[in-house]
Amino acid sequence: MKKTRFYPFLWMLLTVLVFSGSMPAGGEEKTPDSNSLPAAGESRSALPSANTEPNADWAGEDPNSDGGLFEEQAESRIPEFFDLCDQIFSTYVTKDGLVRYAALRRNRGELLPVQRLLKELNPLHLMALPQEEKTAFWINVYNLCTLQLIIDNYPIQPKWYMFRYPTSSIMQISNPWTKHYFWIQGLQYNLEEIEKEFLLRRTRDPRICFVLSYASLGGGRQRNEAYRGSKLEQQLDEQVRKYLQSPYGYRLDREEKVVYLSVLFQTKHETFLDSDYAAIRKFRDYSDLQRAWLNFLSCYISPEEVQFLETTLVTFKMITYNWQLDEAP
Repeated sequence: MKKTRFYPFLWMLLTVLVFSGSMPAGGEEKTPDSNSLPAAGESRSALPSANTEPNADWAGEDPNSDGGLFEEQAESRIPEFFDLCDQIFSTYVTKDGLVRYAALRRNRGELLPVQRLLKELNPLHLMALPQEEKTAFWINVYNLCTLQLIIDNYPIQPKWYMFRYPTSSIMQISNPWTKHYFWIQGLQYNLEEIEKEFLLRRTRDPRICFVLSYASLGGGRQRNEAYRGSKLEQQLDEQVRKYLQSPYGYRLDREEKVVYLSVLFQTKHETFLDSDYAAIRKFRDYSDLQRAWLNFLSCYISPEEVQFLETTLVTFKMITYNWQLDEAP
């Protein structure tokens, strides 16, 4: 009987000794080995940190704040894009807005730096800019991509079934505005998307219709400098005046009481109807679209012509568009 009572007591004593040896003395926490890894299901937060978190240096700042990083990059890289555009446009576009395509084709490597930069730009860089700078950016992008499109297909090879267009025309390139893509901020866009999504719909400014290059004599001409937000208003107005003074933009026949307009006024009718010119309460005897045209023209034609239009009922005719490539001789 005594032997039987001793064994349970001895077993309990051994159990206490074993478990007490596995616990840190005095409630101290054991420091994990620097080479140890967490067991399955264990959090890695128990391991010592090597402080490799990219934003570790910004400890204490608002985690939702960029800490000024994007603003700093926007100031350093967006101007670089404008400067590269300036270099290309000033070198290969004449004062008359014609393009030296053959020379640019021979030196097409000069397009690579701006193409690479355009592809790598972070959208947040552009978001930090004022609206005028954003608009100038996208105008430059569109005109630059148009140059790239022509150079990639230069000299243009005419197609027999496109006999309605000149042999040297952007229309000889298959679906030039929808089937050719350009890398911009890590994504691909075609010319139609750039024009509609980033320019016409956002600005609701008809002037944009006459500063974008369609690589043709009938459209707006290239400018031999980059558009910039600081002087965008002046640049847009200058280009519109130049276009309206050309044989392809606007003409007034007083005797016949006819206003001749570029077909762009018709094809871009949505932009005119969505603009502030459509809301001006003048020329009330005309349709909404025609009233927008006349209000727009009144800002750029002579006072004598404005007075004539205000006192004489006129009709409108569209000028046949010239699809000849806008190439410098």
